[in-house]
This record gives sequence, C-alpha cells and structure tokens, in this order.
Amino acid sequence: MEPIKQLAALAGLQDSYVHAQGHVEHITLADQQAILAAMGYDLSNDDVIASQIRQLQQQPWTEIIAPVQVLTEAQPLQVRLQQPAATAHSHWHWQLLSEQQQCYSGQLQIATSDVIDRQQLAGTDYLAVNLSIDVELGPGYHQLTLTPASNPLDTTAPETRQGYQQQLIVTPNRCFQLQDRAVLHKTMGPAIQLYALRSSRNWGIGDFVDLKNMVAPLAALGNDFIGLNPLHALYPGLPQDCSPYSPNSRLWLNTLYVALEHSPEFSECAAAQHLLQNQQFQARLQRCRAAADVDYHAVSSLKAEMAELLYQHFKQQHLAADSQRARDFKQFVAESDPSLLNLARYQVLQAGLFQRDMQMACWQNFPAEYQQPDSAALHHFAEEHSDAINQQLYLQWLAQQQLAEVKQQCQQQGMAIGLYCDVAVGANSNSAESWGAPEDFLMQLSVGAPPDIMAPKGQNWGLLAYNPHTLRQKAYQPFIQLIRANMRYAGALRLDHVMALLRLWCCPPGADATAGGYIGMPAEDLFAIMALESQRNHCVVIGEDLGTVPVEISRLMAKYQVLSYRVFMLEQKAGSYQHRDQTYPALALATVTTHDMPTLVGYWHEHDLALRHQLDLFPSAQIAANLEQLRKDEKQLLCNELQLEQGNVQQLVHNSHLYLAATPARLMAYQLEDLLLVATPVNIPGTSTEYPNWRRKLPVEFEQALQQQDVRELITAMAEIRQTR
Repeated sequence: MEPIKQLAALAGLQDSYVHAQGHVEHITLADQQAILAAMGYDLSNDDVIASQIRQLQQQPWTEIIAPVQVLTEAQPLQVRLQQPAATAHSHWHWQLLSEQQQCYSGQLQIATSDVIDRQQLAGTDYLAVNLSIDVELGPGYHQLTLTPASNPLDTTAPETRQGYQQQLIVTPNRCFQLQDRAVLHKTMGPAIQLYALRSSRNWGIGDFVDLKNMVAPLAALGNDFIGLNPLHALYPGLPQDCSPYSPNSRLWLNTLYVALEHSPEFSECAAAQHLLQNQQFQARLQRCRAAADVDYHAVSSLKAEMAELLYQHFKQQHLAADSQRARDFKQFVAESDPSLLNLARYQVLQAGLFQRDMQMACWQNFPAEYQQPDSAALHHFAEEHSDAINQQLYLQWLAQQQLAEVKQQCQQQGMAIGLYCDVAVGANSNSAESWGAPEDFLMQLSVGAPPDIMAPKGQNWGLLAYNPHTLRQKAYQPFIQLIRANMRYAGALRLDHVMALLRLWCCPPGADATAGGYIGMPAEDLFAIMALESQRNHCVVIGEDLGTVPVEISRLMAKYQVLSYRVFMLEQKAGSYQHRDQTYPALALATVTTHDMPTLVGYWHEHDLALRHQLDLFPSAQIAANLEQLRKDEKQLLCNELQLEQGNVQQLVHNSHLYLAATPARLMAYQLEDLLLVATPVNIPGTSTEYPNWRRKLPVEFEQALQQQDVRELITAMAEIRQTR
C-alpha cells in the first residue's frame, strides 16, 4: 500500500465511496493529500510520513484501557487491558462508581493464559487481556477505575497509586417510541420556520409566544406535534448571518425568538412600556411586521433597545436586591454548562470587534489574546463588559423559560409529541462552539456532501466536523451534551444529515465540494448513546437520510429504531406507488417536501429549475436538460397516480397530502407554505447572497391561515386518516 493511502486509512479517511447512483467513486491521491494536510498531518517527505504511520499504529496499544466503552444493558462487562510485556502488572484493583453513586470494588489477577492478543511495535511487546467484572449496571454513565497492585495482599490504598479510568456508557437496545407511552395512532403536524410566522403582535419575526399561541388551535385540529427549524443560537452582532443550519452554538437558543414584552420585567418597567408605545418605535415595528421577508437588522435593532432596558431594570430591581427572581437567574447560570458563559462572552466580543473590522466575524482573525476563551486578556475583557455579557445570559434565561412554557402548553393540550426539533449537522467555523473547544473539531476542513441529483456540483456547507479522536478521548461528552441540549424541550428530534454519525464528507480549504472525501466516525457508539438520551428524554429520533446513504446507516437506523426521513417529492419514480408501504414504512417520518426543496407550487411551475439556471447551479447543459426531462416525467407520474387535472395545483396539494396521510409512516409532517400555495422556497442549497435564504415569511398571519376553509378541511381530513388507518 502506498504510504499516503496507508496514512489515510489509519487517519480514518476513506479512499472510495458508493455514489448516490450506485457506482464506486475513488478519491484521488491529490485530494487525499489535501485532506490529510488539513487534518494536521505532515506530508513533507517519506520519512515523516512513515513516522506518522508508526505513531498511528502504536497509538491504540499505548492505552492501558480505552477512555470510554459503550455497551448495551445486560451485556457482560469486559474491559480490555493493554500493557507493555516488560512492565506488565498481574494484579489489579478495580472500583466502579455508578451514576447513582453506588460504589463497587474488587481484585483481579491475570494469568499468562488470559492473554488474547499481542503486538510488537517500535521494539516494544504489548499484551492484551479481557478483564471480566461481575457487576450488573443499568443504563447510564458510570466510572471505572483500574489500579495496579503489587500482589493480592497489597494493603496500600488504591487511591495512592496511579489509576486508569474508563467511562462506561450502558445503553438501551433502541430509541424511545410513541408506543412506549401507549400512543398507538399515527401522528402528524406542521413543519414550520419559526421566524416566518406572522402575527399581529410579533416584532417582524416569529417568536416563542407565537409558537405557544399555535399549540391549542393545532391540537384541536388533530395535530400531535409542531416541527421547527433549528432554534440554535446565532450571532447578535451579525444579524445577517441568519441560517439556522450555520449556528453559533447548537447547545443554546436563538434569543431573537424571545418575546420581550412577555417577560416579567416588561410588566414592571415603565421605561420599557414607554419605549414600546413611542410613536417612532411603533413605526419601525410596523415596518418590520409588514415586510415580506424578515429584516434581521431592523428586528435585531428593535429588540436590542428593549433588551437593554429590561436587563437594566432586572439588574437594579432584582440583582441588586437579591430577589427570588435574581436567585433563580443565578442558579440557572451556575447550573448551566460552561458553554453558556463562553457563548455570552463570545457574542459580546465578536460584536464589538466586528463593528471595528468586518474581518473579525471569524474568531481566527481576532487579536491573538482573544482567540482563547481562558486567556488573561479575555478574563479582563469579561470584567470590563460584564453588563453586556450578563444581558446575553439574561436573554438566554428568558428564551429557556419561554420555550419551556411552549412545551408545557403542548402537554396540556394533549399533543402526543409536542415540539419536533431539529439539530444542525455541524457548528460554523466562526462559532462560539469552535472558539470554546477547537480541539473538538477538524478545524481546517469544511463539511458538505458529494454530488448527487439534488446538488450536481456537490455541497460545501462551511460547517465543522467533530474530530473523532478528540470525541473518543472526551468519552463522547461533546456529542452527549449536544443531544441532551436539543432534546430538552423536544418530543421528537430530527438529526440533519444523520450520515454524519457514520462519516462526513470533508473538503480541504479552498477546494470545491467535488474534491472532498469521507472521514469515518464511531457510528455504533454514537447511535447507542442517542438511544440512551432518547429513552431518558422520551424523545423520538428521526434521521434525515437523504442523498448518498450507505447501507451501514440504514442498518444502524433499523437496529436502534431511528425513524427514516421519507420525502414524497423525491419518490416520484416507478414502483414507489405500487410499493407504498416499503416507500413509507412505519419506522419513518413522511413529508411532502422540505425546507431545502421547492414548494409544491414552485415544483409544479418549475420555478426551482428556472432559479438554478438563473444562479448557474447546473454543472452542465446536459445535466440541466436531464433534470428538466425528469421533472416532466415526475409530473406525468403524479397526474396518473393522483388523478390530477393538468395544472390544478390546489388539487395537487390536496391529493398528495391525503395520499401521504394514508401511508404507514408513524409521523407525517406538512408545510404550511404548501397549504397556502406559496411558490417561493425557504432556502436554495448552494446559494448565500444570490437568494434571500431563511428570510421569507408566510403570506398571512397564522390565525388567518387556519380560518381558510380549504386549509382547515385539508388538515382535518389528514388527521382523520392518520387516526383511523
């Protein structure tokens, strides 16, 4: 094997993959070299490459025990112990602390016959044994410590000798399902972009009170969930960076969704009430409400003015008096993960630096003393800007409270699921997430997807992949925190691009998406951890498995009962109607279309193809012609199978939704845009400034939409089908 290919294999970089159309694609040697260099490997000469190969080969054997082990409940506990033969210990003391703080301990003796593997590397002979520990552990996070003893009668306290620790993660066999809570009917609900909601009271962007107000009328029509775009924290100082899939932090919420006038402080603060009634402020607010697209700059400015008044009132009337509300706030901050304080500091720091220099949008361009969150300069900055930082913490606290109220309202209205949330596949390269822990990510690589029918030029999302080595060394804590944070208020959670748990298409700096390659991830462990958090949070998991989907992902999704993501508009092909139950199986969420696709009206009138031509998103005229012919064939199939009158989009919307409602899929989502015959898409993948992505609002207020007879009748008809079939 060539040294570069050998190094790539050891580093987890795959040299080929199966294309979405079924043929094998090989990653060129030049692309492999570029990716390896971006991963931090030195390719300057053969000797250096050979040294790195030896290091990677030896690395697994230099661990006495692995930092983490994931096993299913009822599986016998065995720990692989590795030692250099020359210094091997035969007597070991073990101690196991369960998550429930129960302590178990014992002694183990190793015989020569227990050796199961041996390896000689760099002149050192390594031995491996499996230690069996007779303890039954329930699902959860437990801590094992192994300490060498000189002999079985050694009376030296184990804590005085060097110990080796392993996080034991015991998981259930599968994810939570609705039938675990005796919900046996098939469910449905709208999938909305929260920012797109219009209402007579919001400030030009949908917010958590709008969301709360939707719950009762939707529940009354038979909906069991409300699907949401990712609610991840974005960038207060850079409001134009509004994509929910390019977040600042996936662990915290976007505070633009806070309904400030519904905070307790607003009802107490005369200055805030006066500002809201101010004629000029009202005029700005009305312009934001009336705009066809969300004006993020104007909305952010309005909310920032109000937030400043509310926080100052909170500081003077509550923090200064140490009121119960102040104590609740302090408890929230104290009990939160350190990433919360990192986020607040980063938001203030980034906003201040960006005002002086637009290059400071990226923390990699910050002055060196601010590039690390634990630097002395950063601590000094935090002291000087404590008010602004505490204001961000206060807004995050309000966001958590208001979203918790939405969850409670869903439960009170009897929704079987409640909120169906979405988690982005990665953090942005200029995010607080990466600034706070750059070691968690492959910082020089950008995540995307190889070319397929949806994106013939491939996709480069500008996001970061987890570093699989660091993830394992940290006992998967970054991933665990991510899943917990996003299940906090959710009854169902969609993982954008679920294939990321197995592998990620990574592109080196300056390269387009065709020059990428797949880097492997510890999929079995990550799926098992997801099952544990799913069961603990009573949260159904949906994996967005569109595009190039390897067989292994389908196997793991079936094993752990992660619902597949089935899109009606992508299933317009021979056999999909004749084999409907296989196309939309019970273990699936079915949806007519998605936020990354044209609406039904836009699809039928081929607006998306016209836009692709206009924005030069086709790699060649031939591919464009092929897709145009495919669309004609798909439309003819729709007409034949759904008995459509040519060009009757109202009938297309009605029949396609009723068809999907009758499928076996346990969950069904629909877009309000389709029911309202909206023609323009939410997002066009592969564009940024060329199209106003993540800004378009619904054409009418939500209450008005539900008053439209055709909308109400279609929702009611879908619910009846879902309840009875």
